[in-house]
Amino acid sequence: GSLERRRCLYLRTGRACCQMVEVLLAALILVCSSVSCGWAGGYTGLPALGGIYYYQYGGAYSGFSGADGERAQQLDQRFYLLKLPIARAAMAVGGCLLVFPCVLILVGVLQVPWRFPAWLLIECTLYIVIAVGTVPALYYFLHSLLSIYNSSVCKEREQLYQSKGYQGFWCSLHGAEIAAGLLGCMAAMAYLLSAGLAVRDYRTVQEQKQKPLQL
Repeated sequence: GSLERRRCLYLRTGRACCQMVEVLLAALILVCSSVSCGWAGGYTGLPALGGIYYYQYGGAYSGFSGADGERAQQLDQRFYLLKLPIARAAMAVGGCLLVFPCVLILVGVLQVPWRFPAWLLIECTLYIVIAVGTVPALYYFLHSLLSIYNSSVCKEREQLYQSKGYQGFWCSLHGAEIAAGLLGCMAAMAYLLSAGLAVRDYRTVQEQKQKPLQL
């Protein structure tokens, strides 16, 4: 009845819309991070995958043979292991950022802020902490990736593939990693906006609760 309608009305508020944008941004960060983690590329991984991905990159890489093929395999594995920790950390952060606004949407639908207005101040504090923490997290993410791309493993791997005429193995940030950084910046701005909306809603709830007493 009316209770269900009031709960659905929350999804039309500015705070709920901002939280749904945060869910979308977190999901995109998670996807981009998983792409970075799964992008082993190279000589060994592609033939085992088969299908379209295999043929798109030239089948079994006939340009490699003997020692070159073994060296390409070793470099691919070492490069993948270098990227794996930072990619997994980014995926974990993206997953947490995905769960957080989902929980807040559920809290809003259940009208917890109306019963306990102080929750909005807690929500505001959490948003500010996450927004501020996003800045060093992004710096660490990009700095770690650049350190990996400047490593001797990546440089040797790039030269080996270029010597056989293969492209796409450059030692630089690729699109998914750049997108993850940009999405992180957008998410930080969305968190600050949500913090401001939480303070506004706290004042609104307090005013509405005081009206019956004034009457």
